[in-house]
Amino acid sequence: MQSDNEKMLQEIVQNTEMGKNTLDELMSLTHDQKFRDEMLRQKREYRRINQAAHTALDAIGAEAHGQSAAARMSVSMGIRTRTMMDKSTRNLATMLAEGSGQGVLDCKRAERDYPEASPGAFKLCHELGAFQSDAEETWRGFV
Repeated sequence: MQSDNEKMLQEIVQNTEMGKNTLDELMSLTHDQKFRDEMLRQKREYRRINQAAHTALDAIGAEAHGQSAAARMSVSMGIRTRTMMDKSTRNLATMLAEGSGQGVLDCKRAERDYPEASPGAFKLCHELGAFQSDAEETWRGFV
């Protein structure tokens, strides 16, 4: 049975993979260089936090379970549907702000659901939530 620590770290892995994968998919749809630069910056931060969660899982002898293929496909189809007629920076930024907001909620839920997680896992989860909260505000600036 998974410990709270492992469960929280798995949530962080999935959350950061969602962010990285979404940015990858949306990056090809924009020609706005400033917007693309911000996407790259955030993708690097998601990657950094993801790697920290992988390292922590390795340290406790657990294997990271990222986003499922079904989840990836669902996100991809949702992006295609929402960008079919509108690939504007405003629409993409709105989608990213919504996703970042959901990521913040997911972090708060993980903190509440896994109270026995290690201080390190809590710190990483809080760091991810703070990053996504800042990201949400950044994306709103492009709307």
